[in-house]
Amino acid sequence: MNEQATPAGFEELDHTADRAIRVWARTPAELFEQAARGMFALMVDLSQVSTIARHDLTIEMDDLESALVDWLNELLYWHEMHHEVYSEFTVSLAEGQLRAQCAGGPVTSMQAAVKAATFHDLVIREDEAGVWRVEIVFDT
Repeated sequence: MNEQATPAGFEELDHTADRAIRVWARTPAELFEQAARGMFALMVDLSQVSTIARHDLTIEMDDLESALVDWLNELLYWHEMHHEVYSEFTVSLAEGQLRAQCAGGPVTSMQAAVKAATFHDLVIREDEAGVWRVEIVFDT
């Protein structure tokens, strides 16, 4: 995916031991949405995910980095509990809370497993062009 051509997106990075993605977006909330899509794209072909189930999530947040890891790990928990994969996300960040809705459904085959999002070198930043960026490493 070409960062210059899209206002928001993700791409997989080479990582020695685990899996990693680079994510960029116009806002922190959109960054969280793209991070979730990127994480599930490591696991399945997102075009094969039907959106028959919807879930609302609320996470208390102290800072963006902790909230991002909590968000992604909560989605992994829902994935395990409901045997679903999610491909659509709407996130809002306000008043110390992340509020989100995710949509997805069951899939017949998984490409890879993701166990957890980590704090390894995790820094969310806004660059000089106003683009929010982060690189996330996942335990696999």
